[in-house]
Amino acid sequence: MMDKSQWCRCVLRKVKKDLWEVLDESATELIKEVPDIVGEDEGVSKEWGFWYVFPSEEDSDAALVAVKKGADYEGNDLRLQVSPNRAMLRWESFEGQQKQAKIMKKRAQGSNGEFSVGDVVQVGLHWVDQTKVDGKNLTAVVVEVLDGGNLRCACKNGVLKNTYAPHTVSMLPGPSNNRALCGLESAFEEWQGLPKITEREAARVVSAVGGQGFNVVCHCNGTCDSKRCSCKKAGVLCNSKCHAGNLKCLNCSDD
Repeated sequence: MMDKSQWCRCVLRKVKKDLWEVLDESATELIKEVPDIVGEDEGVSKEWGFWYVFPSEEDSDAALVAVKKGADYEGNDLRLQVSPNRAMLRWESFEGQQKQAKIMKKRAQGSNGEFSVGDVVQVGLHWVDQTKVDGKNLTAVVVEVLDGGNLRCACKNGVLKNTYAPHTVSMLPGPSNNRALCGLESAFEEWQGLPKITEREAARVVSAVGGQGFNVVCHCNGTCDSKRCSCKKAGVLCNSKCHAGNLKCLNCSDD
């Protein structure tokens, strides 16, 4: 009983009211099951201190080392299961994420929230609001810095509905940060009287192709020759999306 070589480290786990499991020191392999029935002379509770004892500090440290070594082996096995090509792709993906994180962090730290009213900034457009031939940013002027640090911006044709955190916009550098040069002086001075618009509506005004999506569509059944027709009112010709098969329409191309 005093010979330590006759003892082994294990983990006891109670699985039922009258049943214990004896596992190896890593608690991954079942050694045996031990019944612990009330009224019987055998069982973990009856044999505690005789066949089952608390581990010494030395045994606890040795068990931790063994478990850590097993975890390292398992990790090595998982790494060996990954093909070199897949490992390279994972590493490139990780490096790309790290690079993007550094750019975002540098951008946020560079701005440091030091925007002031009157600065000309560029607001990024979501891909659903972009066309394939126009720019990916809106040029706007900061008209208000809110209490939380967010920026309210205005374009030539209105005030953008959304407000923007400083790290999500970029300031135009040097001499290009000029409201008059960018045509935003009147928007800056009269922004409180301008309507609130979305990014898509703002992008549509400066678009070379009319902006993303269908701007004006009517569903008239008549001749479309009065301002009751939304296309006629907007000064545009009816198109195939308006009323397919309407031969009465006079507001369309001869082609």
